[in-house]
Amino acid sequence: MRTLWRGPDVELVLEPTASTTAENAARTLPLVSERGIHRAVVVCTPLHLYRARWFFRQLYSARGIQTAFTAPPTVPTPSALVWELGALTVRSRQLSAAEEELRRAEQQT
Repeated sequence: MRTLWRGPDVELVLEPTASTTAENAARTLPLVSERGIHRAVVVCTPLHLYRARWFFRQLYSARGIQTAFTAPPTVPTPSALVWELGALTVRSRQLSAAEEELRRAEQQT
């Protein structure tokens, strides 16, 4: 998504270790917080927008960070659609795991 960003020239905060959207939200949150950011723009594909919005709003708003979303035009593939539909079945479990990861990280600081 970095290459598709067409917004203003701002710092792009990336977290390369996450393997799920929930982990991405949880792991970028400390990076955003330590920079004093109170409003973040999340870049994702149009097909991924629903789940990205759900995870980031749940985790970020609970810590006072507003989120906005942008979805550069991309052509969805059939496999991406199947992936998104399948991922809906585990989103609550992924959110719980992300919240737990954040709690542990906050306790260590």
